[in-house]
Amino acid sequence: MRILRNLRQALHGLKLNKGNTFLMTLGVMIGIASLTVIVAIGEGTKSTVLERIANMGFGPESFSVYSGGGRLFFGRNRNITSMTLQDADDIRAMPGVAIVVPRQRKRMRIINKKEFTTTRVYGVSPEWQPARQWKVVDGEFFNDMDMDRKRKVIVLGNTPARKIFGETDPLGKKIRVGQVFFEVIGLLETKGLTESGYDPDDRALIPLTTAMSRLFRQAHLHSIKVVSTSSDIVRQTMEGVTQVLRRNHGLSPLADDDFRFVTPEGIMQWVTESEQALNRMLLLISTVSLLVGGVVIMNILLVSIRERIREIGVRRCFGARRTDITQQFLFESVLVSLLGGAMGSVVGWVLSSSLKYFDFLPVKITLDPFVLAFGFSMVVGLIFGIHPARKAASLSPDETIR
Repeated sequence: MRILRNLRQALHGLKLNKGNTFLMTLGVMIGIASLTVIVAIGEGTKSTVLERIANMGFGPESFSVYSGGGRLFFGRNRNITSMTLQDADDIRAMPGVAIVVPRQRKRMRIINKKEFTTTRVYGVSPEWQPARQWKVVDGEFFNDMDMDRKRKVIVLGNTPARKIFGETDPLGKKIRVGQVFFEVIGLLETKGLTESGYDPDDRALIPLTTAMSRLFRQAHLHSIKVVSTSSDIVRQTMEGVTQVLRRNHGLSPLADDDFRFVTPEGIMQWVTESEQALNRMLLLISTVSLLVGGVVIMNILLVSIRERIREIGVRRCFGARRTDITQQFLFESVLVSLLGGAMGSVVGWVLSSSLKYFDFLPVKITLDPFVLAFGFSMVVGLIFGIHPARKAASLSPDETIR
């Protein structure tokens, strides 16, 4: 019964001191809102990376080689023109290599009469389709003859096809890519938007030779995808590719590679390292935010005690014990923290949803940060309410009624 009475007294005290209650709630609310938004951005970033990796078409027997040295996705800007079709041909001739797909890539505007959109245009060889295992649902993929004759044909993903043709059948129609007209000969199978908003269907494919001579007008490759005959020999195949490329590029024994490998294992290692670094950053930011909120609660409660000395004295005169005063102020601290946590969760959800809706940042909203918010709020309220509660309980009746 005493606990319930002290709880009611705490609620009454918070109602009487609305200004202080608002300030204490605001401190925790900002901390929790920051925590939930940061977690949502972190989860969204991680989800986006994993989804894009999945859409790169990696299997255990495949890897890619990118122009430019460096680690994984972060290549150096120098020597980005290092790889050529000759490199792809030499890799294709290696034992243990099943498929080789040389690639070029550029984001370009495609136009159908008055309708236009911007999409990722890839120059690839016909082996792209079996390497990626991506079906053509209407029409056909370009073949070796199209490559040899540098034909101006194009295969569209669902997104650009829908944007510039609507419900009209695009097969056989002419579209303009940059300043060059192409005939649409195929439509790729629709993959659909990923949870984080990445669109794998936002692409168009043309013969590599056409891209090199008619559209991009550049001889170097963006990357080469290699599929080994078995996942057991991937490492051995990579060593052979390294030897071929270093020889072709005339690199001295002491020179750094002017290319880099991207493998499923390397990607997962990078994702794990990035996630660990992100988690450490989130922990630091969350801790600082909640500490600030807790300090605000403690300081305002300490100030409030001086303002409420008479209230404390009246309670003591009517038989309240020191434990009752301690419980009252602890309840006030915890209640304010929980209220701030609830409001911070709502604000965090609104901000995260806004970021996701307007596509400012990759965001993934999960239930976990909101559940943790209440737990953290209670802990903050308890820890930072102990000192003010003890301070209030230590006042003697004589001090409080002067």
